[in-house]
Amino acid sequence: MPALGAPLRLLTRLDRRTCDLDDLVAAAARLCAAGVPGLSLQLEDDVRRPALLVEEDERLWRVDLADLADELPSTGADLTPAGLDAVLRGLMARRPATDAEAARRGVAVLAWSGPAGDDLAWQVAVARGDRLVGWAPHPFTSALDVLTVREAARARAADVVVRCTVEGPVLLLDADAPLLATAALAAPEQLVARSGELGLLLAEGSVVVTPGRPVAWAPRTVTARLAGESSEPCVVLPWRELADLPWV
Repeated sequence: MPALGAPLRLLTRLDRRTCDLDDLVAAAARLCAAGVPGLSLQLEDDVRRPALLVEEDERLWRVDLADLADELPSTGADLTPAGLDAVLRGLMARRPATDAEAARRGVAVLAWSGPAGDDLAWQVAVARGDRLVGWAPHPFTSALDVLTVREAARARAADVVVRCTVEGPVLLLDADAPLLATAALAAPEQLVARSGELGLLLAEGSVVVTPGRPVAWAPRTVTARLAGESSEPCVVLPWRELADLPWV
């Protein structure tokens, strides 16, 4: 019996591993000392709620280190000093996108929005490595500048590499990141023409957008069946309505 109990006790100890807040604060101090190009970093060393302040252009991002310490054990992250250093450096890729960054290289993609997170809207997104970060206009950004950024992002979406494959009556759109595949929908007329070249007529078709999956474009009867068979939340809409979707 003792031999059977030992692995259980080991699993229990592994499940209860924790991230020491002082170790995380020390890692944040090392990051501030080393610096990150283009960013201003400051450690807010409050005893109860220490935070890492990340400033870039007009954006200020506050990373609550106590909350992060609570979250890290469940992610399987390396909680050694070197591991925490890597976690914080990786976290910098999640910082809010600045207006200048969005204007320079943002692309238009479809994002999930609304109170329940199940509505679709256009959003300007910036690629940082293998991550996409959505841009939200700063409260002080003028309406004209917001419009300029969004139109540039819509035009830039045409440059995103999207793979188009035909499976029966369905055109599948995929990219290195599933969300990036929706960039092709910023110019749907081009996809109608391309599908015609592939032998698929979709002038009256609808699209099926499912989080984390390729976009499906097919005749309406087919998309209705696809949506009915899906166990995941999805949105089906005629492609002609894509341009009328709001912006986040």
